[in-house]
Amino acid sequence: MTHLAIIPAHNEEENIAAVITQVRANLPDFRIVIVNDGSTDKTAQVAADMGAGVLSHPVNIGYGAAVQTGFKYACAGGYTTVLLLDGDGQHDAQSGPALVRMLEEHSADMVIGSRFMGNNHYNSTFARFIGRNLFSLITFLITRKNFIDITSGFKALNARAVAFLARNYPVDFPDAEVIIMLLLNGFKIAEAPANFRQRLRGHSMFSLPKKVYYPFKMLLAILIVVLRVVFKKEN
Repeated sequence: MTHLAIIPAHNEEENIAAVITQVRANLPDFRIVIVNDGSTDKTAQVAADMGAGVLSHPVNIGYGAAVQTGFKYACAGGYTTVLLLDGDGQHDAQSGPALVRMLEEHSADMVIGSRFMGNNHYNSTFARFIGRNLFSLITFLITRKNFIDITSGFKALNARAVAFLARNYPVDFPDAEVIIMLLLNGFKIAEAPANFRQRLRGHSMFSLPKKVYYPFKMLLAILIVVLRVVFKKEN
């Protein structure tokens, strides 16, 4: 198998079996690996019982770190195509094949699954609407590339992008800065419609303090990405 589905998960015992089942039904040629980010429930056990690969962090160290662990695993295994989706069931695996096809047909390094393209009608809070559009604008001003759903975590990537991000992925809440970082380093990114749902069960990993902290962290991270590229060009 040269295709891998990476599913970061933290305390998704109630959802992970359904997610694995959906990925298998829609992407039968993809190996599945769950990156268990220090869960205190039975997430790892349920995933293992389903026959999925499981990589476990001993403690919860964050979504970005979990994704990077998955990317490092993909590099070590020589996987040519990676699909990244969440363990809470919000990313509809039925959209996975379309993202992978666009990755190949458009010779892209990464394809973002968008909640707001095509006939999708995803309900978003006003705060998230403002934040998403702010970071889309910042990304456009820096890269001259426009993306509708800049904060989507549903992505398909080729081996080149995975290898780069395995070395450079942010530990915390990676979104716009990853897109900017890839574009400024010569990677090609496309966007395609994807179905999203409300999480199946349980609670989001984004608590109120994290939601407040997120935009400030993202702005600082984008600034650091730009400064690194500028410094690299000057030297």
